[in-house]
Amino acid sequence: HLRRRFGVRHVNIYDDLFTLNRERITELCKLLTSQPLGMHFNCAVRVGHADDDLLKMLKDAGCLMVSVGIESADPGLLERHKSGVSLEEVRDTVARIKACGLRAKGLFMMGLPGETEESVRTTSDFVLSLGLDDMNMAKFTPFPGAPVWSTIREEGTFDEDWRKMNCLNFVFVPRGIASRERLDYLYNQHVKRFYSDPQWRRRFTGRL
Repeated sequence: HLRRRFGVRHVNIYDDLFTLNRERITELCKLLTSQPLGMHFNCAVRVGHADDDLLKMLKDAGCLMVSVGIESADPGLLERHKSGVSLEEVRDTVARIKACGLRAKGLFMMGLPGETEESVRTTSDFVLSLGLDDMNMAKFTPFPGAPVWSTIREEGTFDEDWRKMNCLNFVFVPRGIASRERLDYLYNQHVKRFYSDPQWRRRFTGRL
């Protein structure tokens, strides 16, 4: 319906657990492979839970790019906010995604409780080293119910302005960063660095 009525050729599936149910994703991929819709889609996979068979199924079904939630490359922040995920597993997952002919997108977060300028640099270096096709650096935003909510005001400065609490503004500034302006500067420098990287530009030009 989307393709015929509106000419849609690509769909982004925003579901962190899209591939968790193996029986369901296998059935869907078989349907999309046997009855192609003439559309591509993007989805997310979890580090350590994306075996080669799954990636091949997604590729055959029309998947173009898969996103991987990484958050940070600082070991301390990773252990605290993304427990159970190692940098070695991240590298392996990204490498296998690319080996299957899929594009790899990394999902990161800046301004987490405990963040410092050093951890920002560590993550920025790691992002470039992965050879990603795309990346998204969200601005950490605390929400009620999140594990850090009860102690967030002890971790730094928090401006609880719900008009800005959308992951597009820094409403929280961790103690390790001097100011919101400094955090914005570090964020902008990282984004510019990624999209100015010669290797990324060569990959992008090749896709065109």
